[in-house]
Amino acid sequence: MAFCAQFVRMNDSATTGWRAEVLQPGSASGDARLAELRSQGRIRETWDTLENQLAELVISREPGLKQDPAGVLAAVKRELGGRTWETYGLRVFYPWRGALVRLLPEALFAELRTNRNNNRISPEEQRRLGQTTVGVVGLSVGASFALTLAMERAVGTLRIADFDTIELSNLNRIRTPVTSLGLPKWLVTAREIAEIDPFLRVEVFPDGLKSHNTNAFFEGLDLVCDACDDLATKAAIRIQARGRQIPVVMDTSDRGMLDIERYDWPDHIPHGYLHGRIDEQMMLLFAGSNRWTSDALDAFVDLGQISERGRASLAEVGRTLVAWPQLYGEVAAGGALAAQAARRILLGESIPDTRLYLDLDEQLAESLH
Repeated sequence: MAFCAQFVRMNDSATTGWRAEVLQPGSASGDARLAELRSQGRIRETWDTLENQLAELVISREPGLKQDPAGVLAAVKRELGGRTWETYGLRVFYPWRGALVRLLPEALFAELRTNRNNNRISPEEQRRLGQTTVGVVGLSVGASFALTLAMERAVGTLRIADFDTIELSNLNRIRTPVTSLGLPKWLVTAREIAEIDPFLRVEVFPDGLKSHNTNAFFEGLDLVCDACDDLATKAAIRIQARGRQIPVVMDTSDRGMLDIERYDWPDHIPHGYLHGRIDEQMMLLFAGSNRWTSDALDAFVDLGQISERGRASLAEVGRTLVAWPQLYGEVAAGGALAAQAARRILLGESIPDTRLYLDLDEQLAESLH
């Protein structure tokens, strides 16, 4: 019964969609599509806070209006410019929820949604970030990374690659409801981004990163996040990144280890991979491997530097542990820190090629002494 129920859900077009549908009210096509959705009974809930959004927009431009209701009304009227409420803004339909949401026009939506970024990210920096394309391979830590970029609108296009599905044991580190069980990780991530910001561009690679789609995934990338578990894929990411001069960020939850790999710096390319830890011959060997060895683990993470609990866990994987243990707090923090590093790289800051350990436990232990 469980397998049958999953099969039915996975083939239901109302629940496998991941792109929001944007409708322009007042246009022939927009009005016709809205009438069609209503006649089919596909709209199950409606959210309309457009007046509040527009009031918030004018106040964000002139904060002094917050204490001047009459001034807000006048500013709103100017922004409407003679248009009616029925034809102003956009209607966004989410097919998997059956939800219709009214929103500001795209440019104004982006302006207001990023207003609280100022002055941590300036409007000019926001514009530059909106022209970038970032790839994410693996959607555990990778989902945290991708969602952080989406929340900050620190990217224009996200490419996400993962072939796996959400399982119950994933819910200790992937923030998603139980209604996501059995769904592909890429689908869950893409939907969440669309519900945060329907105008962000998301490109999906449901097979993960494979030989047949590698060129398409890396073409035009400005940065890639390695958040996958597969050794051959990790190697392929770096071979492609170095060949195309694309920076890589990788976070591991153990001791908050963050790698920043500047393959976009031409003078760094001759020094091998992962800060010189891995040479060309070894990386090609890893690219053809289908399993982790102690040598491969040491090359990527430096077994001498992992935490005591991490070292103890290694010996138990396959015996008392199904896989390497991770906690949501560490995954969320790691994804956020990797996204911060990525944002600074994308803005052209001279972020070094380096490995950092950003371990709160160690910081707290030091503060006790």
